[in-house]
Amino acid sequence: MRTKYKATLALAVSALGCFSTLPCAAAGFWWGLFHHGFLAATIGGLADWFAVTALFRKPLGISYRTEILRRNRKRIMDSIVTFSGDDLLSVENIMEVMRKQDTAALMVDYLQHRGGAALLRETVDEVLLSAVETMDSKAVAEGLEPTIRNALQSLPLEKVLSGVVQMLAEDRHSSRMLRSVLGIGRQVLLAPAMQQVLLDNIKILRQEYEKDSAGRVFVLETLDLSDERILGIINDKLMHHMDEMMAGETDSYRAWKDGLETMFRSLGQKEAVHEVFCRWKEQYLDKVDFSDWMAGWLEANVKGDHPFWLEPLDRFVEGKLLEFSQREDWQKRFDSMIKDFIEAELIKHHDLIPQLIRERLDEFSDENLTEFVESRVSDDLQMIRINGSLVGALVGMGLYIIAWVAERVWGM
Repeated sequence: MRTKYKATLALAVSALGCFSTLPCAAAGFWWGLFHHGFLAATIGGLADWFAVTALFRKPLGISYRTEILRRNRKRIMDSIVTFSGDDLLSVENIMEVMRKQDTAALMVDYLQHRGGAALLRETVDEVLLSAVETMDSKAVAEGLEPTIRNALQSLPLEKVLSGVVQMLAEDRHSSRMLRSVLGIGRQVLLAPAMQQVLLDNIKILRQEYEKDSAGRVFVLETLDLSDERILGIINDKLMHHMDEMMAGETDSYRAWKDGLETMFRSLGQKEAVHEVFCRWKEQYLDKVDFSDWMAGWLEANVKGDHPFWLEPLDRFVEGKLLEFSQREDWQKRFDSMIKDFIEAELIKHHDLIPQLIRERLDEFSDENLTEFVESRVSDDLQMIRINGSLVGALVGMGLYIIAWVAERVWGM
């Protein structure tokens, strides 16, 4: 049974008892005692019913000093807003509670046991992928182009190239280069086009040698020195010579290698070569369109579902989250940073708290506000009515006993 019904029942019982015992009130002590008790309970219950009802509405249509909540709405609202904003939800009170919380421990628990690490990594990926997809590659490339061009222009490429040329004079590089040249020479020599060129030149030389001399023709035919035969001899000689040079066993190989080293060493030290490299760098940088190249590279490597930076980024994020879970100094800094941030934001925006409370209270109409408050305190207020009836009954019976004793003792 609701407390309101209990209070009403108590008042009804008191009134019924008062009227039912009225005819017998003078019949004896006990009837008088009960009658005065019920009468006082009825008076106390009615008084408290009037007082409780007057808080919210007009009891019995009486408007004087009633509807207290409705008539004092603004003052009550101001008091609630002031109490909530300046006292209950003050920066000091909020931060007193916040300082007792270990935000770093909460974060570690979230990362390790509630899937926070995976969710955070996925969130970082989604945010960066979305940002990259909306990126204008051409605009970014055009913005970076002057920086890249200036960086390359300021880079001493001519010195680097001169150093590379001098480095080629070292034994290990010159030997490798000479062997590469000899290997290429073998391939060029045995190429069908080169063989045909050599054969054509042998024919020309043979014709020039023979001319109108029958003796020369006879000698060449006797020795079976046809054009193809001469070409085969030349090939064998050249291939044998190249094999010996590649083995590094001949004076010719050493002479070629020394000459190659001397050439590279000399080229690396010549100012003219240095100037050629400078002009080449300037001309090349002027001709190259870095923006188109950069835009294409960004589209091919930075955008898409699986760009080159995504996997390293995931490893980096996972590593930092794991390190955060293991390092107490990081956790202390995180906890302090979060609390300092919250405190700074509370100080900066604390005026919003009273404003939000006031806006929420202003949403209630007078009737809704009355119903809302009454629903929250109704039970406690109805207990006042019940207590009023009980206390009234006790006071009424007490006064009756005092009056009865005084009448008997002093004849009053």
